[in-house]
Amino acid sequence: MAAKRTCAVLGGRGFVGSAVVREGVSRGWEVTVIGREEYPRLTGRNFDLFVNANGNSRKYLAVREPTREFDMSVASVMRSLHDFAFETYVLLSSIDVYPDCSDPRKNSEDTPIDPRHLSPYGFHKYLAEIIVRRYAAEWMILRMGGFVGPGLWKNSIYDLLRRRPLRVHPDSRYQYLHTRDLARILFDLLSHGHAGQGVFNVAGTGTISVREVAELIPDCEPTTIEPGVPLEIYEVNTDRIRTICAVPETRRTVESFVRAVLEDREGIR
Repeated sequence: MAAKRTCAVLGGRGFVGSAVVREGVSRGWEVTVIGREEYPRLTGRNFDLFVNANGNSRKYLAVREPTREFDMSVASVMRSLHDFAFETYVLLSSIDVYPDCSDPRKNSEDTPIDPRHLSPYGFHKYLAEIIVRRYAAEWMILRMGGFVGPGLWKNSIYDLLRRRPLRVHPDSRYQYLHTRDLARILFDLLSHGHAGQGVFNVAGTGTISVREVAELIPDCEPTTIEPGVPLEIYEVNTDRIRTICAVPETRRTVESFVRAVLEDREGIR
């Protein structure tokens, strides 16, 4: 009987990382979760697959505390590349590496990226990608959009469900994917032979506005923390990933998730 393939998930107890752990186990991988407590003890271990789901997702930190955010999003990636041995390294990155996140014609995977035009957060994510390309012999980078799923703890959908004021304009539009679909797509890409040096935008198909999400929640009236909050449009090009994997529609994903939360079938923090 062949030995199970080994997989380490850095940040495997987090919102996205925990979904990767569940999917890996369901597919027969021997999965090791690496968190703060386990990191020193597991340093030096060898794995077939190393998934870095540990990057910072709080964009404001890159502006308020750039040195701290650099350590969380960039330096931590460098450390993991040298602290562990692996056959394939997967970095969960962000669509914020694109200067224009609103127009799918300007943010496909082969779009040239000028670091001077990136947000501080996007710049740090892009630096992390460059480090992975430099030091990992076999790598895959997933540039991710918005998510819903069990344990959701931030974003506009969370704020609406918790009846909290919004930090963006209600007409802002985003792509959303359930975390379990992200995990499925990750392992589908590996099984289809895309482990070596591939970049993929991974996000739901189409967008939904924050106002439209509010309409799915009974007695939910979107309010903002203050006048003049930004109106954001996030729509990344998903043509490449959709030729390989099934990618759910944003609207159906959000409708299903909101219904599941309202019916207590999925929990949020």
